[in-house]
Amino acid sequence: MRIVLTRREPLDSPDGVSIFIVALAQALLELGHQVQIVVGTFESPAKFQRLLSPRLELPIIGLSRTPLTGPASVAAWLRAIGIINRFRPDLVIHSETVPLPLRGTIVQIVHDLERRKGALAAAWRAIRRASMRRCHYVVASTTELQEELVRDLGLPRDQILKIPKCIDRQSYASRGLAERERAILHAGTSPYKVPEATIRAFGALNDPSVRLYVTGDITRPVREAVDALPEPIRRHVVLLGMAEGARVRELHSRVRVAAFPTRYTVPVASATVMEAIASGTPIVGTSRLSRDLLADGVNGAVVEPQPEAMAATLKAVLDDDDLWSRLSAGARERVRQFDAHSVAKQYLELANPSGLRSNIGISVKGEEDKGTDEPRLPDRQRLVGPLASHSLKASYGWARR
Repeated sequence: MRIVLTRREPLDSPDGVSIFIVALAQALLELGHQVQIVVGTFESPAKFQRLLSPRLELPIIGLSRTPLTGPASVAAWLRAIGIINRFRPDLVIHSETVPLPLRGTIVQIVHDLERRKGALAAAWRAIRRASMRRCHYVVASTTELQEELVRDLGLPRDQILKIPKCIDRQSYASRGLAERERAILHAGTSPYKVPEATIRAFGALNDPSVRLYVTGDITRPVREAVDALPEPIRRHVVLLGMAEGARVRELHSRVRVAAFPTRYTVPVASATVMEAIASGTPIVGTSRLSRDLLADGVNGAVVEPQPEAMAATLKAVLDDDDLWSRLSAGARERVRQFDAHSVAKQYLELANPSGLRSNIGISVKGEEDKGTDEPRLPDRQRLVGPLASHSLKASYGWARR
């Protein structure tokens, strides 16, 4: 089967959507399918390799080396129609709204419903609604998004599927307690990740035996929050900046707990949270994380993002070995439903001509749920131009203007 994955935003940014696309593309390739990733911006293969650290080399076409907005973005995606249709896809999976007339079964994934701001906010909202009504399937990545889309689009619940985001489990190690450092990881410094809340909680914890790692751009709020800590505690904060993908995965498997005081309008399936789950690392997070990811007392703890409350919960996970072991076991069990191969098979069923959709929208309870293994298409000669490479070797390129 020929499958195209699209994204308007840059792919060489290590955010949740990029992590998802990489994991899904790798799984589809390993299942024997032909995959092409088409993105609005692809700055550099070297940057992509460093920050995403994919396990396989992926065929990627970037419409531009620099971020696109306004008319330039529209023009680039109009050119993309020919690029994608020449690939003759059986299945096109959009991770962001791309209202284009394309071949094949069209799937629109909704990763979040954060409200756009600015003069064009209403226009983008109208485009999103129109695009979702024109595609064959709308997929919500969490229960909360599915519920909100029912209200937002006015569609029956059974017309909005729920398929979780996925994670490449092979890329993550799940270490036992004896190999763990008395440390906390906060991954990401975008404003909605509220890194300063974790830093303030670390100050309230006031335990020099614990270290705090923070990955992501070292922003002014982050620096100010660290500078406000007492000097003996401040020395134990490690600001790593934009760390390599492999380094972030290693940290997830080495620390004792991951903190996510995240703030979303509608709870989403954060891929950075899924990285912690895949590493068997207990989570301390807010109720704005989807309940599909964080179950209080199962694989972590739900807490208000106040310094004292977060500090008390972090202390419990850091100090109580039995609690840590139980939450870590819960994480290792919970990650099964986010396995990339299982999720990929759910998407493949959407383009299955036999119409079998037995597993669509159903959480995978275990690895024994095999889904539908689609046959690969043997006709490789029909691929043309820069899309002719469907192997595991990289095929990086930019569309000609």
